[in-house]
Amino acid sequence: MASAGVPVSAPDWTGPYRDRAVVLRTYRLAEADRIIVLLGRDHGKIRGVAKGVRRTRSRFGARLEPASLVDISLWRGRGELDTITGADSAGNVEQLTALREDLVLLGRAMAMLEAVDRLTLERTPAPDLYDRLLRGLQSLVSHPSVLSVGAFLWRLAQLEGVAPDVERCVHCGAVAEFVALDIAHGGLACRRCRPPAAPAVDAETVTVLREILGGRLADALARPEGTAAEAVERLGVAVLEQHIERRLRVPPLLGPVGAAGGRSAEARGRRAHR
Repeated sequence: MASAGVPVSAPDWTGPYRDRAVVLRTYRLAEADRIIVLLGRDHGKIRGVAKGVRRTRSRFGARLEPASLVDISLWRGRGELDTITGADSAGNVEQLTALREDLVLLGRAMAMLEAVDRLTLERTPAPDLYDRLLRGLQSLVSHPSVLSVGAFLWRLAQLEGVAPDVERCVHCGAVAEFVALDIAHGGLACRRCRPPAAPAVDAETVTVLREILGGRLADALARPEGTAAEAVERLGVAVLEQHIERRLRVPPLLGPVGAAGGRSAEARGRRAHR
């Protein structure tokens, strides 16, 4: 499913092109090459081959790690994979480098990248999703919060148009006594209407979700560590998984990495290696 409405088909053309892009993931190809998956500002999701990038003398290997922001040059042929011909670091290099060097922050970033990768179609422009991802990655360093990943997942659901209604009971319209989130029906459920299998929510979680979806994200991120952070992440994962009809591979890491903000580097390292 592509973000930002109806997918826009990429033109059928070949030749060189450039874009500013976030690296979503990489994987090996042959002995010295890698396939790099990126989300471009103008071209959407791109899969390109970086030839020889695994060699120690590669010109741009270190610039193509997940969560990097790059000005990328590519050649589009007639196959499914484009060829990467150049890559230069872009944006706040020190900020994103700090993100990749911290195991806890990198774990959070990988959760964001995984969700975006699952939501996007190749060669389909998704500028709103690109902006949301870039801001989310930058905020991990500039405004660390235990709610960073959970809030990001819910904002993605909102961008996709699938965020559940958190203002009233989806079944009867009641505005109080919420006890569960009925994901299948797209909203909160009150005590009287709760389906047996719907995951429970408490008042704090409902308040945080309203802040995230109601334009008060700063208030949500400023909250101290509490039980709502885990619930927001877990429910956000469940909402997106139903939307894409696939499992997200990164969410098992959210527990260990999602509550480390503000701890010492030594404590973060111990937690990340459990």
